[in-house]
Amino acid sequence: MPAPRAPRPHQTLPDGPSTPAVISADVTLAHAVEQTITLWTDMTSQGQMSPQTSRSFGQLLERYQRYAQARGILLVDEVTVDFAEDFIFAQGRTRHGLIGESATATLHQRRAVLRSFYRSLRELGLTDTDPTRDIGLPERTRTLVRPLDEDEAIALRHAAEYVSRPSRHAAAAALALSGGHTGEIGHTRVRDLDEDAAAVWMHGSTRTDPRWCPLDPWALRVLQARAAFVSRQQRIRETAPNARLAVSSAPAPDEQLQARACVALSDLIRRIGLSADPRVKPASLTAYAAVRIFDETGKIETVARGLGLRSLDRAADLVGYDWAHRAPERQVGGA
Repeated sequence: MPAPRAPRPHQTLPDGPSTPAVISADVTLAHAVEQTITLWTDMTSQGQMSPQTSRSFGQLLERYQRYAQARGILLVDEVTVDFAEDFIFAQGRTRHGLIGESATATLHQRRAVLRSFYRSLRELGLTDTDPTRDIGLPERTRTLVRPLDEDEAIALRHAAEYVSRPSRHAAAAALALSGGHTGEIGHTRVRDLDEDAAAVWMHGSTRTDPRWCPLDPWALRVLQARAAFVSRQQRIRETAPNARLAVSSAPAPDEQLQARACVALSDLIRRIGLSADPRVKPASLTAYAAVRIFDETGKIETVARGLGLRSLDRAADLVGYDWAHRAPERQVGGA
């Protein structure tokens, strides 16, 4: 691959979202949706949401508003847990035009949009409630570690950048959300970043194969900024390419490098309020990458290659796909 270009300057964000002291009880749902979509557009420009996610989230949120309006709900504070649950579990239309129970993936998408909506409203100071907080859904997988949902990945990217300088937390998140395992993240160095190809080299481990992992715009920007930052910290210019991106460059055994990566990712999980969920672990970020690859390709073998896995069964477990007995759930439309 071609040699990396010089990284562009780091874009900093404030230390955290500000919330107005007074939250009005008269915020209309239409105003809340408009403000949220504006915020999501800004987050998309920062790479924290992909254009595809921003578009699909916005469309489903507008559908939620129409669903509420048809039932006489005009204010944010009029939404109840029961109403939010009705929307999430509403029947949908299959690709064959039949109306029936919505697939698990559809339920998760609806809940992800609503959770992201109410998280955004709290950040904007328009409400301090979340009717989706206690709505449970069938799990995508039966494994001990579950993938992050899309709204959780968005929140994690957002939280990772509320710092004054390019942090190891954001770098670790970028690597994990791109398909890196915790045993690999600590080994990734400046020289492993190929900015022209928008990819990073994962060195593999005793359980995974080495490979190139593609980077989305957010991950590329974060790793460019981190590479520039850690390179400037090196006293000898020639050592800059060997500086580690997500952990200290001080010599350490593999176990310590993995532990440091886990600590950084666990910190972010705690920041977005998921530390109480026993199935959300640092590996949940890598599992998110697996689900994204599977959703885009529908191929378990592509998931295995993308994550360096040597077992198709392990790849299938990560995305909750029983490939021996059923086809993946696909459903269009919704409430």
